[in-house]
Amino acid sequence: MKSGSRVVVIGGGSSYTPELIDGFLNHYDEMPVEKIVLVDIPEGQEKMRIVAELGRRMIEKRGIEIHLETTMDRKAALKEADFVCNQFRVGGLKARARDESIPMRYGAIGQETVGAGGFAKALRTIPVALEIARDLEEVAPSAWILNFTNPASMVTQALLNYTSIRTIGLCNVPISIQMAVAHAFGVNAKDVGMDFFGLNHLSFARRIFVQGKDVTEAVLHAESDEGGDMANIPQKEWGKDILSAIQMLPNSYLRYYWFTDEMFRHQQEDLDAGKGTRAIQVMALEAELFKKYQNPDLHEKPPELMKRGGAYYSEVAVSVMSSIYANHPREMVVNLRNGHTLPELGEHASIEVSAIIDGQGARPIYSGPMPATVRGLIQQVKAYEDLAVAAAVTGDRDTAFAALLNNPLVPSAEVALKILGDILRENAAYLPQFSLEA
Repeated sequence: MKSGSRVVVIGGGSSYTPELIDGFLNHYDEMPVEKIVLVDIPEGQEKMRIVAELGRRMIEKRGIEIHLETTMDRKAALKEADFVCNQFRVGGLKARARDESIPMRYGAIGQETVGAGGFAKALRTIPVALEIARDLEEVAPSAWILNFTNPASMVTQALLNYTSIRTIGLCNVPISIQMAVAHAFGVNAKDVGMDFFGLNHLSFARRIFVQGKDVTEAVLHAESDEGGDMANIPQKEWGKDILSAIQMLPNSYLRYYWFTDEMFRHQQEDLDAGKGTRAIQVMALEAELFKKYQNPDLHEKPPELMKRGGAYYSEVAVSVMSSIYANHPREMVVNLRNGHTLPELGEHASIEVSAIIDGQGARPIYSGPMPATVRGLIQQVKAYEDLAVAAAVTGDRDTAFAALLNNPLVPSAEVALKILGDILRENAAYLPQFSLEA
């Protein structure tokens, strides 16, 4: 007889997994987990073994009864799943390095979730995400998918529109903003509320509350940037002109849209200095992390994991699961189906908004239409995302080209065509939906 929830982690060999296990241990009283099953592919088997051994040491140290196992038989693992955490990377970090380098050949931003790099990753990732969901439809149709896999907006949208599996998309950027505000005001994160809206990696905190008091003006006019910067994004103050114009706190990823030239220069400087793209830097960081993970005296997640860019990942994941499991209402920022929440976008769109999470899932909180100051950019990016999802599912080259034409980080049609050709050629092994002639 089950005594708790059973969680399957797709991409179990990820360096993020100890963060997730730590979250289950910290929140065991509210979210009792009976079993965690890590799933990976043969290429990730050794990393999964290392992560699992560390995870078992972490569990043993805490004296909590959680069974942790590993497998490469995904479908078998999914049979008893209550929750499925997607954190996989199709093609690994080598594919990410290509995603980042291809656009830079043509003077465009190279990044794994926004711009043409995110497009390439979406083409590889969405078909695999749909395969996982279809397995669930067959063996565990009542399970929930919690999707962290990037590009989260498009992967979540595909799952919501092409499968029947209940899906919630998650990101650690909103909670990082929440934590930064809590730190600035010297309060607990639970005392910070946000009216959040937009798309994943293109979202805004419209209003910010501390212990019920609206502190938006104080946050916007603070001398230091309390925007919850992410480890994988170069830090830059927003400046009073932008914040005065929009009267909202932007997601860190807006830097790619509003400081495009500067962000590209930063990327080019890293290449010129021999540092490589972010993927190359992450490879070096992960090598060090896995060395630490193998230390038999290590019984907790190492502090260096924060540098990986996944801060508060476990807080988001476990909070959503515990609210669903215990039917305990909690307000969080998640990615879900739009419906009529943001009428300026299509009903099928995946949006990132404040929502109430309980036993029924996520219910968006409507707080008004999108301001004109950012509405156009959000609509343009969503048009790109709609086309990119369709291209990933159908393998239609014209749709793929149209997607890049709509991406504001792709500078011209000529560049879009060159980038598309390179993406399809260099990712051919992962893109069977596209013809070889493409």
